[in-house]
Amino acid sequence: MPLDASAHPIEDTWLTTPRLILRRPRSTDLDDYVRLHTDPRTYAYAPSSMPTPAQCVERLEADLHSWADEGVGYAAVLDRVTGALVGWAGLREGEVEGERFFNLYYRLSHDRLGQGLGKEIARAVVAWGVEHRPDLPLTALVDQVNRSSLATAEAAGLVRTGLRRHVDRAPEDPPMVRFETPVTEVVRAPEALAPELLDLWVRVNDAGGAVGFLAGTPRHEVASVLDTHLAAVAAGMSLLAVLRDPDETLRGFGFWEHTSTLPYAHVAVLKRLMVDPEAQGRNLGRLLLAGMVGVARRELPAVEILRLSYRSGLGLGDFYASMGWTEVGRVPAGLWLGGHDYRDDVEMARRVDGGPLVGDGRT
Repeated sequence: MPLDASAHPIEDTWLTTPRLILRRPRSTDLDDYVRLHTDPRTYAYAPSSMPTPAQCVERLEADLHSWADEGVGYAAVLDRVTGALVGWAGLREGEVEGERFFNLYYRLSHDRLGQGLGKEIARAVVAWGVEHRPDLPLTALVDQVNRSSLATAEAAGLVRTGLRRHVDRAPEDPPMVRFETPVTEVVRAPEALAPELLDLWVRVNDAGGAVGFLAGTPRHEVASVLDTHLAAVAAGMSLLAVLRDPDETLRGFGFWEHTSTLPYAHVAVLKRLMVDPEAQGRNLGRLLLAGMVGVARRELPAVEILRLSYRSGLGLGDFYASMGWTEVGRVPAGLWLGGHDYRDDVEMARRVDGGPLVGDGRT
């Protein structure tokens, strides 16, 4: 039976994944911290970077201060089944040569390596950072020969941007691969961007994406609908956000439709969320959705409830549920795609603040 995250004080649990709970560190974690960080088997690629027990005391203290001062930091990783502390992971602010950033970090006990937990952690932590702390670049440094960690960084959505030496490594150690996350940004004057948006939308359609059209829909039909959305952006009735790689490559976009009039002034509706089909497997759908929620929180302060709809049959419900959305309605066979292909029309919602959706009980 999985360990229930609600068993921990709400301020203690930071993130949950299918197999893990990440919680804020405690001073009583010291023995586990030393055990995790002084196992030479987990420092095969950089033996000189393994801390001493005395350094572990200092580093745990720094982690505690990071949470107290910044509201984020490196966290204890618990197995949801056993409750055992099996790793240490999270984000912490750093600065090198005047550049401030968040560093992604994770370390697992030796007996839990090779089980995909690093990927599970990295995807959740990076998505949290994109949603909640877009003020600084989110980066990671990985040894050039550590193929497993390189693959994990890429699967979490990070992009290679070059090589950099780690400030805590020995001078003779080789530079590490530097990764950075794509960025979600609001576009307030999207006219010049229209051809790029249209190209991506057509490619998504032809790849089978559920964004309003079937594969093979003529480009001019998609362009007509895109023009309607861009006109709504210009009129202040919609908000466009795009996801770009560090090299400015467009990887996705979506719209928030909203109104300032009752009874929906506190609601925004997510429309046309899509990511580049050529970048499947890179966690970009999760990053774009997280970034869109962050945009709603910052740009639409009156909005409390977020809504979206999707067509059944593509596994989207599980994806949205993993990001905190709840199914609130379903019309069986509410969508007809032609021939004998009928799909359910599904409605989902979530609170901007991530809290539970609670009905008023009235009929």
